[in-house]
Amino acid sequence: MSKLIVLSGVPGSGKSYFSKLLRKKKTGHVYIISSDALRDLVTGSQKNLSEDKLMWAMFYDLAKVYAKDPKGIVVLDATNRSKEYRVDSVRELKSYFGEAELVIFDIPKEVVLKQNLERDFPVPEHVIQEYFDFFEPPQKEEYEFFSNIYVTNGKDLEDIIDKL
Repeated sequence: MSKLIVLSGVPGSGKSYFSKLLRKKKTGHVYIISSDALRDLVTGSQKNLSEDKLMWAMFYDLAKVYAKDPKGIVVLDATNRSKEYRVDSVRELKSYFGEAELVIFDIPKEVVLKQNLERDFPVPEHVIQEYFDFFEPPQKEEYEFFSNIYVTNGKDLEDIIDKL
């Protein structure tokens, strides 16, 4: 059965980089579902939130489609900054997968701000600050929900990929 990997981190923390590294390192099919890429596809801009209801429906529907690949790894690449997004929004999907794992990006703000400037579409600094202010660490329910939870400082990405 396929595996679901939920990424959680502020913009610029390295989630998309991790996804691409995972695809490069793992054999088999790695399906990356990126909220930024879908938003760009739907509205023409990652910054345009006007069609977010449609974008999120597509986001979760794609995961269900990719779950049909028994050797597939499906990566949900979005900020997922709270239990609400990491568990409640993913709860329905879990039954489609053999296991679900969570990777939390706990990256220092100064590193995130630097990496953000290297993005194709940098996020304004005040928005990143808001994500830091409201980012919720893993809750007890998440440790019960996910098969494994990995917290990365950004320097151990390959070690985490080896464990996935």
